[in-house]
Amino acid sequence: MNYKHLGRTGLRVSRIGLGTMNFGELTDESASFSIMDEAVDAGINFFDTADVYGGPQSPDMAKGYGTSEEIIGNWLARSGQRDRIVLATKVYQPMDTGPNDKYLSAYHIRRACEASLKRLKTDHIDLYQMHHIDRNTPWEEIWQAMEQLIREGKISYVGSSNFAG
Repeated sequence: MNYKHLGRTGLRVSRIGLGTMNFGELTDESASFSIMDEAVDAGINFFDTADVYGGPQSPDMAKGYGTSEEIIGNWLARSGQRDRIVLATKVYQPMDTGPNDKYLSAYHIRRACEASLKRLKTDHIDLYQMHHIDRNTPWEEIWQAMEQLIREGKISYVGSSNFAG
């Protein structure tokens, strides 16, 4: 497997990453475990997920959400492979129906990170990504929330997904 630095960091990730968007909705836990086992055996060390992955949107907004993270967390607990992978997840999408259960307010970022850590059964996320841009939340608020999570050791790196750098 070939590895390269993640962005402008010293962190090295496999050039091929494992995307887990379909874990839960289309791929059951057993098959997902096999996929993750084979990925690690092939040298893939970058696993990407999101809090919203794992189920279709539904009227109650939360049904099925978080399933991908739960499956990965169950695999991490069973496999003992946490230190062999670079774990990435994302925040932004609605996880419930409340007015603060989506986007990138400091309030939502903190709560979403805690929920992801619980589902992933880990004490830290290597790369925490903003799934989309939030033009209604000041950048200062977003960065303050991310920097606080870094200080607390809950995340190591911050990234963006689905918008240009």
